Parts: sequence; structure tokens; C-alpha cells
Amino acid sequence: MAERSGEIAVGVVGLGYFGSHHARHYASHSGARLVAVVDADPERACGTAEKYGAEAHAHHSALIGKVDAASIAVPTSHHYAVACDLIDAGIHLFIEKPIAADVADAAELVERAGRRGAIVQVGHIERFSPAFRALEAEVRAPRLIECVRRTPWTGRAADVDVVLDLMIHDIDLALTLAGAPLVSVAATGVSVVTGRNDVAEARLAFANGVVATLATSRVASVGERLLSVTEPGRRLIADLATPGLTIITGAADAVRTESVALAHADNLLTEIDAFLGSVRTGTPPLVDGSAGLDALGAAAMILTSISEARQVVPPSSQRSSRA
Repeated sequence: MAERSGEIAVGVVGLGYFGSHHARHYASHSGARLVAVVDADPERACGTAEKYGAEAHAHHSALIGKVDAASIAVPTSHHYAVACDLIDAGIHLFIEKPIAADVADAAELVERAGRRGAIVQVGHIERFSPAFRALEAEVRAPRLIECVRRTPWTGRAADVDVVLDLMIHDIDLALTLAGAPLVSVAATGVSVVTGRNDVAEARLAFANGVVATLATSRVASVGERLLSVTEPGRRLIADLATPGLTIITGAADAVRTESVALAHADNLLTEIDAFLGSVRTGTPPLVDGSAGLDALGAAAMILTSISEARQVVPPSSQRSSRA
């Protein structure tokens, strides 16, 4: 793909919590021009369009022929239909996580984008966190990955299982760090305020012996987002919220602790910068459709493990691409 010059014409489909921030960042980005926004609520669409000097539309088909790229931030159940239409029109996509509602739809989106030459970036925002990037750069030989993600109840995403709403962030991080295919999952979950899992814990085993444990709650008393990696002789602890990185080395009688100061960053803006860079240059995104598919596949295994109270192994058709 030849490198593009000038501003990239973009649109945003879905103006809820994340979509509104996508629109804000595109509108102020020197490399983009926010052409149109789409939302089923006409008042919301018109208000956002007026604020940023864009067109307002009720259906995503209005973007076809007007934009080079678009963000999809509608409810997950609509990701597949919206993405298919825009991919077929040659529009590059930034799809908020999870990539789709089920693995089959996600696989079709990835294959379809490949056929059409469309870039697909999936919104696993923690990959762009300064703390994760600092930790990833330090990781050498991981043996144990531990993820803790807790938030107080806000009422947001009550129609989505906590595994797909929050744990999927840590699933993606674990798959990224493990360095081998996922071979089994064992998980438990409980509903507290919704009819879905609001608290979940999972153990992921990988082909190289690495184990990842994930603990997630959206009904906690306090919020925290921690990721640690244990290696021979040391432990790395990333505070994804602060952000910060702590490196602990040595044996019990000679422990050394090093704290690495990290600058705050707007992770969504960093994501959007990366997406626009991929569209401009044609380079694959850091978090591409295959990464989104892998994370969704692992999440589906976790949900099956919870519902059937058993260990789950991936089907032969669902082997992680991150070997």
C-alpha cells in the first residue's frame, strides 16, 4: 500500500462513552479530519457533529464514499454487521474490543479484511499503556503472569459479561507475554448484580509451561489494575492505572527493589495515533484483527469453563496465532 499524504478522512460509528472520545481525538488530530459521526440517537449525533464540524448520520452506510477510515464503537452485537459493510467498501477500521460477539464472526471479519486489503485494529487499549510497554520491554523468560483488574460497580455494560467487558484486556496481555499457544483454561465466575458474571477468575496454561492467572471484578470496593510477571530471579510488577513499574530481584536475603517512573499518557490517543499511522503507511497494526480474534477465542473458552465447570482446551480450528 502506498503511503498516504494529507489528512485522513475519518468517521465514528457509535457515540457512547468510548465513541465520543474517539470523535474528540479525531477532531483535534493533525493527521485526521473528522468527516462524519453516526449514532442511532439523532440528538447525540447532531450534538457531536455540531461540536466538531462534522456531518451527522443515523446509519453507518452514510460513511461509504466519504471516509478512508472509521472507528466502530457500537454495542458488540452490532460489530460484525457494521464492520462487514465498511470493510467491503474499502474502509480501514478501528474496532473497539471485543472484535465481535462470537468467534465465528470474528474469524470472518479477519478473513474478509485480508481479502479486501482493509486494515483492522482492535481496541485492546492496555497494550498502549506506558506501564505495559515498560514491562514488556523488560520481560525475558516469563514463568508466571498474574493479572488483577477490579473496579467498583458503575452500571455500565451491565448487558455484557465481565469476561468480555474487562477480563478480555488481561487475556490479551497474557497472550502477548506468554510466547506460546494457549493449551487449556480453567475458570470460575459469579453473578452479583447482573444476570451475567460480575466476578471471574481464570487460569490459562500455555504450551511452553507459562501459567497466567486472571482475577477480575466490576463490583469491587476499590479499583486496581495490576500486572505482574515472575521470572527466574526476579518479578516485574506494572501498575497500569498509575502508571508505574517495579522490578524486584534477588533472593529473600538480598532483595533489591527498583521503581521506574513513567509519564502519564492518554492511552486512547496513543491507540488512535497508531491506527492513523497504519492507515497512512499500510503497516500492520500493533493489535490487529488476529490479536482480537485470539483474545475473543480465549474469552469464549473461559466462559465455557465457567458455565460447564470444567477445564477447556482450544479446538483445533482455534489455535492462537501468537506462538
